[in-house]
Amino acid sequence: MAGCRGLPNDPVAGEPSYALPPPALGPLVDFTAACEERVDQKQSCFLLLDDNYDDLNWRLALIDSARVSIDVQTYLWARDFSGQLLFRRILAAAERGVRVRLLVDDFLTRRVDRVIATLDHLPNVEIRLWNPGSQRQLGRNLEYLARLRELNHRLHNKVMIVDNLAFISGGRNIGDAYFGLSSSYNFFDLDLLAVGPVVPPVSAMFDRYWNSPQAVPSFNFYSRATAEWIPRVKADLDASLNASPLSDVVDVEHGEWSSRFEDGIATMVAGDAEVIYDKPGERAPSQHALYGLKRFLDRAESEVQAANAYLVPGEPFFNGARELEARGVDMAIITNSLGSTNQTIVHHAYSRARLPMLEAGVDVFEMKYHPEIQSELDTPPIESSWVGLHAKAAVIDREHVFIGSFNFSPRSRNLNTEMGILVHSPEFGEQTARVMDRLKSPENAWKLGIDDEGRLAWESADGTLGSQPSQSFWRNIQNGVFGLFPLEQHL
Repeated sequence: MAGCRGLPNDPVAGEPSYALPPPALGPLVDFTAACEERVDQKQSCFLLLDDNYDDLNWRLALIDSARVSIDVQTYLWARDFSGQLLFRRILAAAERGVRVRLLVDDFLTRRVDRVIATLDHLPNVEIRLWNPGSQRQLGRNLEYLARLRELNHRLHNKVMIVDNLAFISGGRNIGDAYFGLSSSYNFFDLDLLAVGPVVPPVSAMFDRYWNSPQAVPSFNFYSRATAEWIPRVKADLDASLNASPLSDVVDVEHGEWSSRFEDGIATMVAGDAEVIYDKPGERAPSQHALYGLKRFLDRAESEVQAANAYLVPGEPFFNGARELEARGVDMAIITNSLGSTNQTIVHHAYSRARLPMLEAGVDVFEMKYHPEIQSELDTPPIESSWVGLHAKAAVIDREHVFIGSFNFSPRSRNLNTEMGILVHSPEFGEQTARVMDRLKSPENAWKLGIDDEGRLAWESADGTLGSQPSQSFWRNIQNGVFGLFPLEQHL
């Protein structure tokens, strides 16, 4: 009976709720005011978060400083150390009276229905899952296949908004590999921290998703959950955190963040901003993020640099690349090599497009799985086995920047909901371009070329390879097997 457990036929909808006004006092009020004093009234302030550990600490600083509200929207919330740590600190904020709204995609939330339904009974906490399947246990995979057209639409947006004053958004999910805390592998990723006029539109986006029929309150998933279970769930969470060796790397308890905010005030830069996102619906999401990104790329006059983790270019990509080439715009893109990807199935689909991209005039780079920057992606004393790329970002003419969740792939174009922040700022653009330059350097990436016999070649500081770099023979086998199936439209 437990294996057949599912959602009720008519799940109870959540009560509509909306972003709360910012507090009158508090550290984030002071931080925001100090940043905005340095810029024009219509501009926002931005901080590029290209360091994994720094990104984690900024999230903790915002959470610990919250006075009114915390809103989080994400695709993946892992049950590892960083996932538990951020969740525990958010629960502590709720205990202080902060309203918490958590919206998580349902695809990767297996075996946690009882826990989230229990925590939904906490005062000031509400959790909703996006586009959930009705079967919650053994029949879940079968239901996904049977209802693929409906359940294949996933929430891929990533944003954390605190006190309606500041937010962090970009490519990172919530999990150890995104904060340099995994001994298996860690990612290079890009987020940004923002304050100013760009915040209310992002809060409005969150509200639109939160109040959508596809955002289902978690109490529907385990009707027997009661508030009496809360102490046990919190005790288990605390025990797991304190038993982890990573508790010696990141403080489990509430932190003091005044020096971090002072440094942030000094280093944030001004810029105009736009928010692009797919409008949620009951069926397929819109393509507003795609159209917004196309308008963004149309601004290019001389140079486009992009980092895209799961690159499966289709006709829209090639049309855009050809248009840029015709206008004399140089385009360079870095993605994962077979050795650095955590999604071998996606890599095979991408590999079919490598020669066409080069022939279309695109400079293509693939990240090394042991790059020079590996020690910077690992949070000491962590030493991962390898590293990969997870960023979804672009910079145009070293002045206009996109940071978001959008991969150049059929899934991002047609299936997922996506979002991004467009920043127009020469200073922020130059910072982002320098990060891209380093990421594409011969010490960190292979540059693809075509040899005299028309075959692909991989060139880096270590020399030139005539076959694609891979960590193991098993990866090559996987790559070949996935090529037997026509899966591009789902990747």
